[in-house]
Amino acid sequence: MKSCVVTASFGCSPNKIWLYLTNPTLNHWNPNIADADVDLDEMKMSIKKTNGSVINVTFNELEKARKMSCNFSCGRMKGTFTAILFGSGDTSSVECTMDVSGMGLFAKPGKQLNEFFATLRKAIGE
Repeated sequence: MKSCVVTASFGCSPNKIWLYLTNPTLNHWNPNIADADVDLDEMKMSIKKTNGSVINVTFNELEKARKMSCNFSCGRMKGTFTAILFGSGDTSSVECTMDVSGMGLFAKPGKQLNEFFATLRKAIGE
């Protein structure tokens, strides 16, 4: 199992970050996502990537604009993800922890999270 902690800062409210994190197809912000079936009432999400793989997400905790915790699986890869949002007004920070198994010997989950947040920064105009 590989673990990482990543912190990212944004120049917008935590509500905007929350909106993008819970809706991966909003404004087509992530070019790696082809489609997503999001059901926050059932606490589930199924994300279809452009390479054909599917990520199944089951949320354990959803506290709007504050905290999100989930389990995910994609093929042999399984793990947990927790994001805590801090801030108000026009600045926010996101602290994420991710534990992943089945990634392979040389894969780096922290690098993937940093690339994800770089894509999110572009989407919100930073």
